[in-house]
Amino acid sequence: MRIAATTRMLLLLAMLACLLPQRSQAAESSVRPARQPSNETTQQPVLDLTLVQAWQAALKHDPGYQAAISEREAGQANRGIGRAGLLPQVSASLGRSKLRGTLEIPSPLGGVRDEDLNYTIKTSEIRATQTVFDWSRYAEYRQGHARADHSLAVFDTKATDTATRLFNRYFQALLAHENIVLAQNKLDANEKLQMVARHRFDNGEGTITDIRQAASRRDLSRADLIAARDAMVIAQRELQEMVGPSPLRLAALKPDFQAQPLSPPSLAQWQSAALAGSGEIRSSEQNLRIAADEVDRSFGGHLPTLELVAARRLASNETIATRYQDSSTTEIGVQVSLPIYSGGLTSALVDQAGHNRDRALHELAATRERTAVEVTRQYHAVVSGAQRINALIVAEQSGVQALEAVEAGFAAGTHSMVDILDTQDQLYRSRLDLAQSRLEYVLARLMLSAASGGLDAQLIQRTSEQYFGKGRVALQPPPPKF
Repeated sequence: MRIAATTRMLLLLAMLACLLPQRSQAAESSVRPARQPSNETTQQPVLDLTLVQAWQAALKHDPGYQAAISEREAGQANRGIGRAGLLPQVSASLGRSKLRGTLEIPSPLGGVRDEDLNYTIKTSEIRATQTVFDWSRYAEYRQGHARADHSLAVFDTKATDTATRLFNRYFQALLAHENIVLAQNKLDANEKLQMVARHRFDNGEGTITDIRQAASRRDLSRADLIAARDAMVIAQRELQEMVGPSPLRLAALKPDFQAQPLSPPSLAQWQSAALAGSGEIRSSEQNLRIAADEVDRSFGGHLPTLELVAARRLASNETIATRYQDSSTTEIGVQVSLPIYSGGLTSALVDQAGHNRDRALHELAATRERTAVEVTRQYHAVVSGAQRINALIVAEQSGVQALEAVEAGFAAGTHSMVDILDTQDQLYRSRLDLAQSRLEYVLARLMLSAASGGLDAQLIQRTSEQYFGKGRVALQPPPPKF
């Protein structure tokens, strides 16, 4: 009897050992290829993307980024618009009209005689004016450059926003895949655990409660897997919106993922870099320039203007008195305009522009504070993220050991089936948290550079090489196993 009991104990331990979930870190489980559904008519190529390749694809396919390019180019036209008011203005006019009628002319004898009129009036003129002094136009010239610089700053901000959206969707797709892998592993383990519970019950060593508890957790695992697949479909579609409609295969995190020290290391250095390089701050600064130039432009309504004028005019039959005569005139001179009273309009415009300038100044201060807060948030997300990763690695290792101990206790009769199920759920949560923390750490580093104005192609390339390996994740979820 002792030999039979020992044999059953060893058999039970072997079956429980099969239940122990395999190590499923983000860098390892993510590289598991997803099974593709059998569809011989599908010939669309799979798009293999690293992080930097996804960013390059987004620059070509993302509609929001293409709209930002058009907005930037439209904004650059403001330089020419502002300069046009200071350059010579040349216009030409050509007139032709037919005159027919009767002209009454006094006769020498005191009577009146009629003369028929039938001729063509011809006028041709070319006129050029050159601004010598116009305070409003000088302000518009400066304002044109400020508007163009503002469009460049806005474009940099929108390009950063595009990269931010891409990184969030890229990492969300990786996390969704990791969630599917863990949910599938959890379902497999719960199914095996239900088999163990039924085997023990059939041998008279377990209870029907153990079977029902294992079945309940198995059904919950199925529901979690369905939800994970739905999240994958949404994450894949959101990413395809930016990089193109082809099926995607993404680079996974390295198996030997290691957090890297920040450079520069201090928060004050990152905040200084943000004040100097943030596209959002530069955009607010250009808004302040535009508002200040608008005050000068409005104030120009109080000042006189001076223009040089030159004109050449040719006329034929211009009036009845000069019919059948041709004339040509040349005009060169200056034109001075002096505003006297406009009903208070100019003063009101100056007051309005002054208040808008003050508003732009306060908005700049708010933008600087908001940027400082964002840099602080992302900086601490990087620092604490590295610590959280290390803590979760230890927690996962402890979870594996705890599950082994609980399974051994279950075989010995000191632990219940619920203890195994709870410990298993805790282990899977810690593994999912670890995968999420690693992705959030990389994202925080990128967002820190974005907030400080240092997000560029070289940084994205360096990040891709430091944290992502050669493993690939096929985003199309495998068909359900149940």
